[in-house]
Amino acid sequence: MRVLHVIPSVSPLRGGPSKAVIEMVQALRQQGVDAAILTTNDHGPAVDASLPTGRWIQRQDVPLLAFPRWSPHLTPLREFAVSPALAVWLRGHIHRFDLLHVHAIFSFPSTWSMAQARRSGVPYLVRTIGQLSPWSLSQSGRRKRWMLRLLERRNLEGAAALHFTSSAERDEAAGLGLNPPALVLPLGVRCVPAERPASPWPPEGVRFLFLSRLHPKKQLDRLIEALGLLQNRHPGTEWSLRIAGRGDPSYEAELRALAAMHGIGARCHWLGQVEGAAKDRELASADWLVLPSAAENFGIAVAEALAAGTPVIVSPQVAVADLVATAGAGLVCPSEPAALAETLATALTGASPTLRAAARNLAQQHLAWPAIAAELSSAYAAICRNPSLR
Repeated sequence: MRVLHVIPSVSPLRGGPSKAVIEMVQALRQQGVDAAILTTNDHGPAVDASLPTGRWIQRQDVPLLAFPRWSPHLTPLREFAVSPALAVWLRGHIHRFDLLHVHAIFSFPSTWSMAQARRSGVPYLVRTIGQLSPWSLSQSGRRKRWMLRLLERRNLEGAAALHFTSSAERDEAAGLGLNPPALVLPLGVRCVPAERPASPWPPEGVRFLFLSRLHPKKQLDRLIEALGLLQNRHPGTEWSLRIAGRGDPSYEAELRALAAMHGIGARCHWLGQVEGAAKDRELASADWLVLPSAAENFGIAVAEALAAGTPVIVSPQVAVADLVATAGAGLVCPSEPAALAETLATALTGASPTLRAAARNLAQQHLAWPAIAAELSSAYAAICRNPSLR
């Protein structure tokens, strides 16, 4: 079975979805699925000059084909990731694949791929990456409503299945009345044995880690405000906030200014983009990962923290929050700063070995890639076997 995964970008600057697709295809190939990735050289506001275009390469043992993204000065057009060369290639090669798995909507590579698959009679799944949630649809709302009406609804209706990574994400999209069946299957995480580094405190005390894109949706501003309240209420406690991620430079400057305004600038460590072994060390050495997002269809950073045995503090809008609460693998609280500050205060005693074990067990039992890839492979086979699912 040949499966082509289409995603606008594999840049780490685009966050969890771009990272997850590579690990997903890795896991599928280990299940015997001939899977590959089609993408662009998008790299946030720029393009990735180090990524070869127009030819197949191997990235983390995954076949990957990238084409140049058009980069006009107008931000909305640049963000749409138009790639004429990708369109031409797909039109000529789509029949070589049994199935397409499309990641994201409201972006040229995804939109074009779904339309081309419909015209060619090739079945496809769509992973909506949370873009059908009310919060996401409200961002650039006029443009998205226009695209949904003219293009994306037809593309979504033509899918063999809509891939949601949580029941919460599925329920949020239910109001649109889409007909294709829902495949609810979480993203996976690598679960490898890891030794926790020696305790960092003193002098830093409890380490809170924020690991995500620096984007308003992630509500790092609320976490900073909550930590300012925490410092006022518990001035003698030792803690630090380590911030791993990048975003728009002007937005990052706003966040740094906010931390200074709340008197916690010295406690905040801005790490920039953290990947590979460095990220593993950050996850393993943190006492808590904190993600107070306004909307999160899954939360890959949360899954990675759990796999490292690090408990999490998340808002109810993070889709895995119910799993975390049920497993006793962390704390769930509103992202409103006063409530978040109270929860952070309870976390100042650190995380017990029992809590860490619960975090790791949750990842191993429900979020490990091999089991998820096996289910996804079965779903692919069912779609290819049964034309009525198309």
